[in-house]
Amino acid sequence: MPAEFLTEKELRKVFWSFYGKRKSIKSFQFEVGIREGNTDLVTIEEYQDNLQVNSFEFKVRDFQKAFLQAKANLEYVQRSWIVMPISIAKSMSEKFQNQLNEYKEIGVMGVEPGGRYEVIHKVKRENPDVKLHSAILKIALKEI
Repeated sequence: MPAEFLTEKELRKVFWSFYGKRKSIKSFQFEVGIREGNTDLVTIEEYQDNLQVNSFEFKVRDFQKAFLQAKANLEYVQRSWIVMPISIAKSMSEKFQNQLNEYKEIGVMGVEPGGRYEVIHKVKRENPDVKLHSAILKIALKEI
């Protein structure tokens, strides 16, 4: 099966062209240094009258790597998302169902070539034990 996206950069651009229009997004930054190797995207979003920190890891194929990165991001975010081409996101979510069910703060989104995205695996709870990180504080302060 051919990949819907050739590069992570292309996937990220197409995803952001839709997701980035959400009115709930108060601030964001790509390539955030909250862990070694950077997090692909961090957003500060309004959710149920509270601010919420989300991380996003974009991968064209390597779900296991994306999962490990999303898990590492949980130290500093309430919700961590894996974003992949839709067909791969669906098949990998089934294959890795046990790990996703264990880490209820991690969700999976699939992106179609036109940019529409779909939540394939919902985040089932927010991470209650988030540590403050200066890089995320700077993103939050952009809005002030």
